Formats: sequence, structure tokens, C-alpha cells
Amino acid sequence: THGYWEAASGIANDCGLMIAESTCSAIFGARLRGEGGGDALFGYMELTRIALERCSTAREAIELMGALAVEHGFAGNGAELGGAAESLALVDADEAWIFHVMADDSGASAIWAAQRLDEGHAAVVPNVFVIRAVELPEDATSSASFLLSPNARAVARRHGLWRPGTPFDFAAIFPAGEAPP
Repeated sequence: THGYWEAASGIANDCGLMIAESTCSAIFGARLRGEGGGDALFGYMELTRIALERCSTAREAIELMGALAVEHGFAGNGAELGGAAESLALVDADEAWIFHVMADDSGASAIWAAQRLDEGHAAVVPNVFVIRAVELPEDATSSASFLLSPNARAVARRHGLWRPGTPFDFAAIFPAGEAPP
């Protein structure tokens, strides 16, 4: 495993992978296992530490954190929707990515998206989701510039938040606030 530095969450590892965190609001929330009937195993603190321990690139870290969150559940900073999601900036020597993660509608899995920043560009993550149109064919979950959890479109369709054939605007589809009916 790689050596890493941490505070409340993982910060950087000895491969040069670095992660910064920004708490966001979400449309769905979850509780951690052991917290009043919660089903989610991971919060961002654990996910960032595992990623820094196991990964040497930003993309690898996103793929690992996303897979773990979908399989085992994700809970933000408490069950309140105001802190139910995270936006992480991940950088390595070659790439910079923005990664959004939140609980899905079951509270036992997660929805996530990631976007690679183009060379020479910067991003600001002001405690809200900033990934807009996820430019992927509707049957795909990855490209050189975007990654998307395999369940994101299905959850959005189920709640009437997105229709196939329209842009998949992550920030607009999964806005902060009250969960849909």
C-alpha cells in the first residue's frame, strides 16, 4: 500500500495523488451503519483514505471510491440533506478531476459522477455540485473526460428527474433540497 497524509480525511499520498474535500447538499440522504438503522458503510473520510492507500492516479481513486460507495453505500456528514453529499477534487501529476458522490434513493448505495478538467483549466467547488452536462452516450459510464455511476440514470428516471434523449446535467438533475416523492 501507499503511504499517505491525512487530517479529517485523506489529503495526499507518496505517489503524488492529492484530494481536497467540499461538503455539498443533496437530494437524497443516508445514515451510516450503526446510526439509527443506517445502511451505508462509507463516508468521504474512509473513502479518501482507502483511495490514497491503494491508488496512484486520480482516475483510479475515483473508480475505486465510486465502486465502493455503490456497493456498500455512502453517507455524507449526517442524515440532513444539507451535508449529505461530497465534492472531491483529485489531482495527480497528469490529471485533475472533480468527483461528486451522494447516497442513492435507497440509502444503501450511491450515485456519483466525475469530470476531468481540460489541460490549463481550473475549477471552483463552492459547496455545491458543479458538474453540468455529463457527455457520455446513454449506454456508457466512462470516457476520457467523464465517469458516471452505473445507477445514476436509472435513479434519475425513476424519480422523473431526467428523460432519455435529454442532456444528463448532474447538478440540475440532483439538486439540493427535499427528496422527490
